[in-house]
Amino acid sequence: MFPEEQNILRQLGENIRLAMKRRKLTQTMLAERTGFSKPTLRNIERGESTVSIGHYLRVLSVLGLAADMAAVGSDDVLGQKLQDIELLKSSASGSANRDKATQPPSPDANSSASGRIQALLEKARQTAPVSDQEKPS
Repeated sequence: MFPEEQNILRQLGENIRLAMKRRKLTQTMLAERTGFSKPTLRNIERGESTVSIGHYLRVLSVLGLAADMAAVGSDDVLGQKLQDIELLKSSASGSANRDKATQPPSPDANSSASGRIQALLEKARQTAPVSDQEKPS
């Protein structure tokens, strides 16, 4: 597992621990409600990657936070930008092909669509998460 992914799991474990404390639930109480052992619950609180996602979901469910799992990826900003770029590319090529059949090509029309595509690509690159391999040393 990559360090960034380990940090995310640690943060999830910490959030679970805080949710337990806010609800005044002990590990014993949570163990009774989930059917998990205390060592498993401690691993979840530490964000261990060896614990199955189903165990994390069961704990979140007992805490009333299971809906948060369903929200993962629902606002996929990067995916939407990539999809928009493809739509603009196909739209630009489709309109260029229609225009060629009816009138002489205009250099400004294609460069305008190409400029929008390039701007979107640049924006997607700027907002895309940077992996540890891509980060400058």
